[in-house]
Amino acid sequence: MCEKVDVKNWLSEVRQLASVNRDEDVNSQFFMKNRAMTKEVMAKLLSTAFSIVKSQETVIQNLETNLEECYCELSDAAAENKKLKSECALEVVDLQRDVVKLQRELLSEKEKQLSDLRATVVASVEDTVKAEFKSYSSVVQKTHSPVIAPSTLKSVVRTVVEEGDRSRSVMVFGLEEKKDEKLRDMVSELLLELNEKPKMEVTRIGSSTSKTRPVKVTIGSSVIAREILRKSKQLKNTAKFKTVYISPDRTIEQREEHKTLDLELKRRQADEPNKRHYIKENCVCSVEK
Repeated sequence: MCEKVDVKNWLSEVRQLASVNRDEDVNSQFFMKNRAMTKEVMAKLLSTAFSIVKSQETVIQNLETNLEECYCELSDAAAENKKLKSECALEVVDLQRDVVKLQRELLSEKEKQLSDLRATVVASVEDTVKAEFKSYSSVVQKTHSPVIAPSTLKSVVRTVVEEGDRSRSVMVFGLEEKKDEKLRDMVSELLLELNEKPKMEVTRIGSSTSKTRPVKVTIGSSVIAREILRKSKQLKNTAKFKTVYISPDRTIEQREEHKTLDLELKRRQADEPNKRHYIKENCVCSVEK
């Protein structure tokens, strides 16, 4: 086993013995002619040089072995990586197929929702128009006049338009009224409790009195308005808005009818507490609990 040698120090020693400044001057001719290079000195230098060469050979062999091992590992890794890439590619293809399938289902569902919405809107308008023209027809029959008066026609059209506007509005009762209040922010906070954030117009209805005035909220879509009404029961489970009530935007006649229904509901609740009573389609219904 050769002793480990400091190559830098050994080269410095050779230059010192040879009394040269350039490595190019250290050659075989120099060693043969230089008297300082005795047999003992040459033997020592040769022995050290052999140790250095042997040490370098060992290093080179270790490097070759390590490189061979690295090459094998890289080959294995490349093969494994190729396999993983192939598997990933198949997974990507499968995921793309799933995405396409989901997109088709989503488009189909959106088309169905739009179709349902269109049908709902058309039915709502048709019902309103039918009701108003039925009312108009009864007026014509009573007056025995086949001529449509402009004022009557305007009234029918105005009623249809107002009914469409009401379908996009809701009334909020019990929302605390404050001086210099930021009403839009208050209503926005209220609707966020229902996970709704629509574009809207808000205004207090009625003259200032000791009572809290209701708030009319007009939204861009009747569908969103119905969704807010459907979720409004959730407010009773909140800390801040549990006393707030949301109802449809009704006409004076509709409010009178609802008031009558509400009185009937309360009467049944008192007379038949063992049943569950509710209002549906302008009728008080009762079922066993």
